[in-house]
Amino acid sequence: MIGYSARPAEEGDEKLAKKKRRLSEQELRQQEMKELIELKKMRQAAQEGRQLDEGEGLQFEQEEVLVPKTFKQKWKNYWYHYKGVTWLSIFIAVLAVWFIHDMFFSPKPDLSIGIATYTGVSYFTDDISEDLAAYANDYNGDGKVMISASESYFSMEDAEMVSAYYQKFIAEVSGGSELVFILDDYTYDILLDNTDGESMFIDFGELYPDVDYIDGDKIDITDHPLGETWHLPSLGSVELEGYGDRRYYLCVRYLGNSAKDNEKNREELADALDFVNNIVSTTNPEYQDNQPYYDADYDIEHKN
Repeated sequence: MIGYSARPAEEGDEKLAKKKRRLSEQELRQQEMKELIELKKMRQAAQEGRQLDEGEGLQFEQEEVLVPKTFKQKWKNYWYHYKGVTWLSIFIAVLAVWFIHDMFFSPKPDLSIGIATYTGVSYFTDDISEDLAAYANDYNGDGKVMISASESYFSMEDAEMVSAYYQKFIAEVSGGSELVFILDDYTYDILLDNTDGESMFIDFGELYPDVDYIDGDKIDITDHPLGETWHLPSLGSVELEGYGDRRYYLCVRYLGNSAKDNEKNREELADALDFVNNIVSTTNPEYQDNQPYYDADYDIEHKN
C-alpha cells in the first residue's frame, strides 16, 4: 500500500506564512522610519522659523469637501427614491378631499325619487331632476331646490341589465331607501306580484277624494302637465304584450313593513306629501294651501 505524507506541504505553508509576516513587519518598520524622518523635518523647519516646502512633512489624505447640492439636484434625487410614495400620497390626498367635499360640502337633495318603467321617461327630456324640482320646495333649507332622481327601465335586450334593474327596483321599494316612485302599469304589477297583491303605497284617495286622476294609491300623471312634458301618452303606447296603453303613476311608500320608522324617513314622508300636494294643486288650485297629513303611526301599527 503506497501512501503520501502531508508534512512537506504543511512545512511549505508555514514558511510562506512566516515570509508574509516578515514582509509586513518590514513594511511597518519602513513606514515608522518614514514618519520619524518627516517629523524631524517639521521640527527642524520650526526651529528655523520657516514653512515646509510643498512635498515636505507628513502627507494626510484630504477629506472630501461636501458641496451643497442645487435644488434641481435635490429634487432629482428625491424623485428617484420616492416617486412611488409621492404618487400614492397624492392619490390618497385627492380621494380624501373628494370624500370630505362630497360628505360635507356637496348640496343635498331635497327629495329622492325612483323612476321605474318599462320604457324610460328620459327619452324626451333633458333633465328629469329639473322637471321634478318644479313641483318641490326647499325642504332642507339650503337655499336650493334639488331633486335626486334615479331611473330604471326594462325595455332592453340585455337580460343581465334587466335583471340588475329589477333587483335594484325591488330592493329600493321594499327597503324604503326611497319613498317616492314613478311607475307604469308594468312595474306596478311587478310590485303587486312580489307582495301577494298587497300595496306598499299610501292611499291618496282619502286625501284627494274629488281629484279624478287619483285612484287609491295611484296618482295618474300620464295626462298631467308633468306627463305632457315627458310625452308619457306616447311612451305608454309602445307595444308591450298585455299592456296596450300603459299609464304612469306617482306613488309614495308608507312607513311600515320593511320601511323603517325613524326620524329621517318621517321627515322625507312629510316632504313627499308636500311634493304630491304641489303636483295635485297644479291642476286643482283649491288644494294650493293644503297641508296634507298622513297618519304614519296607523300604518306602522297595522302594516308591520
